[in-house]
Amino acid sequence: MANLMDYLSWRGDLDMGRDPWNPVDALAMANLCYLDFQEISDERGWTLGEACRRHLNMPSPVANFDGRYQQFRAMAESHRFGGIRMHHFLSLTDEEQGVQFSATCYDLPDGTLCIGFRGTDGTIVGWREDFNMSFQTTVPAQEAAALYLARAAEMDGRPIRLLGHSKGGNLAVYAAAQCLPEVQDRLSEIYTFDGPGMDPEIFESEGYRRISGKIRSFVPQSSIIGMLMDYYPTYTVVTSSASGIAQHDPLTWMVKGRAFETTEKIDSSAEAISDTLHDLLKETNREEREKVVDALFGVLENTRASTFSEMKGEWFRSITGVAQGTWDLPADARKAVGKLVGLLLSLGFGNLTEKYRAKAGDRKSAEKPAEEATGEAKEQKNPNPAEKEPSPEKTEAEPVNQGLTEDSME
Repeated sequence: MANLMDYLSWRGDLDMGRDPWNPVDALAMANLCYLDFQEISDERGWTLGEACRRHLNMPSPVANFDGRYQQFRAMAESHRFGGIRMHHFLSLTDEEQGVQFSATCYDLPDGTLCIGFRGTDGTIVGWREDFNMSFQTTVPAQEAAALYLARAAEMDGRPIRLLGHSKGGNLAVYAAAQCLPEVQDRLSEIYTFDGPGMDPEIFESEGYRRISGKIRSFVPQSSIIGMLMDYYPTYTVVTSSASGIAQHDPLTWMVKGRAFETTEKIDSSAEAISDTLHDLLKETNREEREKVVDALFGVLENTRASTFSEMKGEWFRSITGVAQGTWDLPADARKAVGKLVGLLLSLGFGNLTEKYRAKAGDRKSAEKPAEEATGEAKEQKNPNPAEKEPSPEKTEAEPVNQGLTEDSME
């Protein structure tokens, strides 16, 4: 079964002059955005190869895990990606302001400026900002993304690609819809990988209409995050080696050659989540949605954890405790909330609960097989792995000297 790491092995020898940019490259870059490069202070930036050799990636309990770091090393050591220069890394997380945002510029070998936006990390404040999209037309991270794009576009006149996974995909589309028409003309592609949709006001804006044809949207077959809010009318469904919420991880997406393994539509469990979410949006106004979000995150914040990994056995109590804060919603809305919680538990969140409870020594939950509890699908095999091709000459990316800092975004 082939995934993103296999792709890097197959295509790593081939520069983009010989084998042009494709959506799998975009996914690799989007997943790279989760890593922290705070030590990069040189305004010229660093190539991926240099950053790897100098150990400039900073370990982070909320943004990194071994799989992403191994992907970074594979990219840095490859001919295809090693010479890509990254610069103007910016990361902001502020609980008081309710914002979690990070973005990086990448100089691609084909002369394109690529801007990658980080998706939601493991912090509770990051996830709350995602849910706030259900009752706020604009959240702070979206405003930061629009400003970051505006500043980056001032550096030079190159074509621009935008991309992001999860919330990062939403930020890429939002920034594109909000930028000046002359910047929109320079946008070649906007990639969103399992990113939440938009508020209806954004969909109806003139700015969105101007860039809608440039959006390339991809979701896994059991997409949950990607079906939030009003979604994009056209998207590609990618098969995954995982099931439930675990399909959100890009490293589980299946690849064949220089393209994704795809299927015609999302599966029935994802459709159930999508329908329930849209029923909830339909049955509630913005104030009522805010009440649901406050109820959920009020319980989460009472655990005094700052990340989900710190919650352990509190997770099950937290997600099922939402109903206690939504008793005064209309009957149809309460029913939709209850159904949504049940679906989330059955589609992977419950599996996380089993994992945490097993670690805490709860024998009853640990004894129940994960596949029986969640109805997870068995892994599929890829019968046609792509073949590796010979290596061409390497081309280095040119450095960029303009400044884009946290201060310049204020």
